Amino acid sequence: MHTLAPPRPRRATPPDARPGRRRRSLLFLHETRALVRVAGPIVVSQLGGIAMNTTDTIMVGPLGAHALAAAGLGNAIFMALLMVCTGTLLGMSPLVSQAFGAGDRAECRRVLVQGVWLAAILAVPMTLVCFFGLPIARALAQPQGVSQLAGGYLAAIAWGVLPMMLFMAFRQYLDGMSLTRPAMLMTFLGVAVNVAGNYLLIYGFEVRVPVAGTLAVPPGGLVGAGWSTTLVRWSMFAAMVIYILRRRDLAVGVRLAPVAARLRRMAVIGAPIGVQLLAEVGVFAFAVVMMGWLSPVAQAAHQVTINIASATFMVALGTSLAGSIRVGQHVGARSPRGVHRAVLSTYLLVTAFMALCALVFLAAPRWLLGLYTDDPAIIQVGLGLMVMAAAFQVFDGAQVAGLCALRGAADTRVPMWMTVLGYWVIGAPVAYLLGFHTAMGAQGVWLGLVVSLVVVSVLLGWRTRRVLWDRPLPATP
Repeated sequence: MHTLAPPRPRRATPPDARPGRRRRSLLFLHETRALVRVAGPIVVSQLGGIAMNTTDTIMVGPLGAHALAAAGLGNAIFMALLMVCTGTLLGMSPLVSQAFGAGDRAECRRVLVQGVWLAAILAVPMTLVCFFGLPIARALAQPQGVSQLAGGYLAAIAWGVLPMMLFMAFRQYLDGMSLTRPAMLMTFLGVAVNVAGNYLLIYGFEVRVPVAGTLAVPPGGLVGAGWSTTLVRWSMFAAMVIYILRRRDLAVGVRLAPVAARLRRMAVIGAPIGVQLLAEVGVFAFAVVMMGWLSPVAQAAHQVTINIASATFMVALGTSLAGSIRVGQHVGARSPRGVHRAVLSTYLLVTAFMALCALVFLAAPRWLLGLYTDDPAIIQVGLGLMVMAAAFQVFDGAQVAGLCALRGAADTRVPMWMTVLGYWVIGAPVAYLLGFHTAMGAQGVWLGLVVSLVVVSVLLGWRTRRVLWDRPLPATP
């Protein structure tokens, strides 16, 4: 059983009352260990999500380049709106962690209730976009066969949008109180269901039943992978509901009706996060579209390479999300030095890990690509993309560390504009120019992504210093 003990609010100390060097080192080590404890299950959960996507890619791979390209296109269309809606829901995170840091458990529960309402509202437009996936794919001037497959895939995952959003709301509640292990265990369940579901629904199955005769499900291909994803999302949501109901200390016990003022406050914090995520994921989704303009092989190589890069990014993201929780808890406890230690620990762990991943990308690109496909044309294009993926690893880690540190302090509006500037005013035009007006082709598109990540990471590092060091702690929302 986890204990839910928030950091104790600190008494104000004079500005010059700094601990000695040895004590500062011990406190930094303590913060790093606390961060790792929170981050571990989050990282595993994030990797579990990637494992599901990777399983889909590997099991769809034998269906050919068109199926892989359609999976990439369908996910790009879905992820664009997913990032806006889930980002808005992430407005729960600083509210829960700051309330927990201040020792106000009732406020944590009130945030949960409003978060559930917000999740249900946000699920509506996401579901509608999935059902209109085919005309959206056609409007993006993608090949007819790819568009048809992508539309069927999106229609299948539409039925799992609501449980996914509700699960996310409950997860924000638990994570904000440093209860990160339950979501990890539920992710394990999701991976297992996904593997079994993919095997049965992509390739079909036939079972002989003694009384009823033969029960057969025809091969579903990529659409079957979509139905498997929907099954996973309902399974994980059911597991979350059971966990919450079995924990009396997590019982809601507050007003269940929606409160407009609370929903508005959550949206004010979360909407800029949604735009941040849309700016980043959107530019990568635009890269998928540009790859489709080049060729299906380039698009398939992009899908494989982005899966590899996403796996490493999930570790950086999970660690940064834990950093956001720690920052929020220290803000709630009114501990500026605790905030500084949490930010520095996050940056150190994330950038060191991403630097190591860059070296692995450069040392064994062919082996990594071979885990997904044995198509020589896809591998040849992917080798060039792996060099670009290695180039942006550290900057990708630094930007997400900065974003999450600021998010823990509920500073989301200015970072939103920084990401829009870096990804769309600078990165996207550079990617298009290098990809279609030079001989670089697919590598040129990815070099534009590298440029955007460098710009965003530098801007967010400056903003983190300015908000969390050069000013007094921000007031809790």
